[in-house]
Amino acid sequence: MKKIYALLMLCLPMLGFAQKDVTFIVDMRDYSGSYTTVNLNGDFNSWCGTCNPMSDPEGDSIWTVTLPLTADSIEYKFTLDGWTGQENLTSGSACTKTTGIYTNRFAVLNGDTILPGVAWESCAAKAGQVYMTFQVNMSYTAVDTTGVYLAGGTGFGVPGDNQMYPIGDSVYSKTLPADTGFYSMFTFLSANDPSWGAKENIVGKPCAAGTYSDRDMVGYSATMGLMGDFHYRTCFGECTTDGTCPVPATPVNVTFQSDRNSIAGTFTTAYISGTMNGWSGDADMMSDDDGDGVYTVTLSLLPGSYEYKFTADSWSIQENFDPATADSVCTLTTGIYTNRFVTIGSADTTLDVQCWEECGPCANIGIEEEAASFVVKPNPASDVLFIENTTGTTSNVAVYSITGARVMEATFEAEARLDVASLPRGMYIVRVQNGLTEKVVRVALK
Repeated sequence: MKKIYALLMLCLPMLGFAQKDVTFIVDMRDYSGSYTTVNLNGDFNSWCGTCNPMSDPEGDSIWTVTLPLTADSIEYKFTLDGWTGQENLTSGSACTKTTGIYTNRFAVLNGDTILPGVAWESCAAKAGQVYMTFQVNMSYTAVDTTGVYLAGGTGFGVPGDNQMYPIGDSVYSKTLPADTGFYSMFTFLSANDPSWGAKENIVGKPCAAGTYSDRDMVGYSATMGLMGDFHYRTCFGECTTDGTCPVPATPVNVTFQSDRNSIAGTFTTAYISGTMNGWSGDADMMSDDDGDGVYTVTLSLLPGSYEYKFTADSWSIQENFDPATADSVCTLTTGIYTNRFVTIGSADTTLDVQCWEECGPCANIGIEEEAASFVVKPNPASDVLFIENTTGTTSNVAVYSITGARVMEATFEAEARLDVASLPRGMYIVRVQNGLTEKVVRVALK
C-alpha cells in the first residue's frame, strides 16, 4: 500500500504538465519600423531571443507560430530579430501582467489553445479586423506533395489560393485576417487539385452545409458575420471540433448494380460517378459479363454516406431524376442537383439492382403471365403485408430498403404474412421469385 501511495504522489504533480499546442498570432500591419523576423519570447523559452521565430508565409504581415507547451499559464511578448526590438506594453491593460519593472503579455492555457490575434503592442486586433485560424488534422489521410489547402464558399477561393502549413502531429494551419462582418463557407483539400477531386467528403455528416457539402461558420451567417476571432479545429473528412481524428473505419466492398435495358439510345462504356470518386466520368467502369444488360462494379469504400448516379461514356449519358415523383425515395436533392444516395455500413454488401433512372429493380422483370401469379397486398401497407402464390411451387419473398439493404425474407408455399409494423415508414421494394418467374413491386409503408 505504501508503494502505491508513493507512486500516486510521484504521478500527481505531473498531471499539471500535460503538453498542449498553443498558437500565437500578431498583426504587424501598423508597425512602421523595419525588421526581418518576429520572434516569440517568454518564460517558457527563458526569454532566449531567437529560439522561436514566427512565420508569415503569405507575406500579409500576420505572423503566427504554434508551440508545444506544458505550463498552465505563461508570460510572453513579441520581439523583432531576437531582441533588436520589443513590445512596450501598458501596465494594467487586460492582456498583461506586471512584475516589478517588467510588463509582459499573460495567458492562461487550458489544453490546446489558439490565442486571440492582436496588433503589435496592443491587447486588441487591428481596428476593424478579425483573425480566422483553421487547423485540420490530416492523420490517416494521404497528403499530396502539393500540400493541404483551404478553399470554397464566397471568401476562400479555389484550390491553390490558400495553402495551409504543417505545425506538427499531422496538423495543418492557416490564419487569415478579415474585415469584421466577414462570412463564408469553406472546405479542406488534400492537394492543389483544380478539379476539386481532393476535396474532403463530409456528405451526410452533421457538419456538412450548403449545396456542395462544405463546412459552415457555425453560429454565423451572411447577415450576421464575424465580430471577433474565428477558431476552427477539426479532422479532414470528419466533424470533430477538438482537432482530433477518430481511428478510421475499415473499407468494405460494395457492389453496385445498374439495369440499363431501358436506357434510351446506345452507349459504349458504363460508369458510376459520385462523391466516392470526385464525380469522375471514367474512374469506375461497370461491366456486364453475362450480357443481360445489368452492369456491376465493386468498390472499396469506407462506411458512410455517398451520392452517386449511373453514367455512360464519361458523362455523355447520365441518369436524370425528378424529386417530385417516386424518384425521391432513393435520391437526395441539394439545390439543383438530384442524385442517388446510399449509406454504407461496416460489412461487405451487394446493393439491389437499380433500374435506369428509377428507384429499385425494373418492374418488368419475369414473364408477365407467370408474374401475375404473385399478388402483393395491401399497397400502401401499414402493419402486415400479404403475398399470395398460385404457382404451386415453393417461392421466396424478400423486402429491400431503398438503399438496397435486405430487411426481411421468407420462404412460403401458398401465402406469406410479413409483419412490417416495426419497419420505418417509407418506400420498399418487394421481390417475389421461385426460379421460374419473378415479380418486383414497390410498396409504401404508411
